[in-house]
Amino acid sequence: MLDADTEGKLFFLVAGALLGWFLQQYRVARAEDVSLVNEHIKDIEKFRDVSQDYWLTVPDRAEKERAAAAKVRASHAATTLLYEQIGRICRLSQRRYQLLSIDLFTAATGGEFESSRQDIDAARAIEIYDRAAALIHFLREIRRDLISLKRLLPLWLVRLFKLPLF
Repeated sequence: MLDADTEGKLFFLVAGALLGWFLQQYRVARAEDVSLVNEHIKDIEKFRDVSQDYWLTVPDRAEKERAAAAKVRASHAATTLLYEQIGRICRLSQRRYQLLSIDLFTAATGGEFESSRQDIDAARAIEIYDRAAALIHFLREIRRDLISLKRLLPLWLVRLFKLPLF
């Protein structure tokens, strides 16, 4: 039989190991979310660049215009692949994320998009840059908060109260 001192030490050893395991699992899950946010930011930057090129260039042939529009659409499609997962990561700020994403898409594909243009649209290119910068800044704020342990406590409390208590 173990004495009280040894039982106390054994309890703290087991409790420490469990806490360490739990925090490691939390850290791994958050690191995966940070990676998704980083990839999404890269996709948004690509969409921004392709969209700005579209609005700052007047193609000399209709085929080039269609090709440029296809690049914009394709790069936008890449940003939508993570849309649901990023919304989940944003949690309470999901609506703001959705609005910023819609604003960027509207700026990039509004106006005379996919029509015969005779002039460049520098104002639209600036608007695209501004909207993309706002979305990227928002995602960087979300990324910073992902690793924080203060984010863990409310999540833990919510899950605790969803469990059926016997």
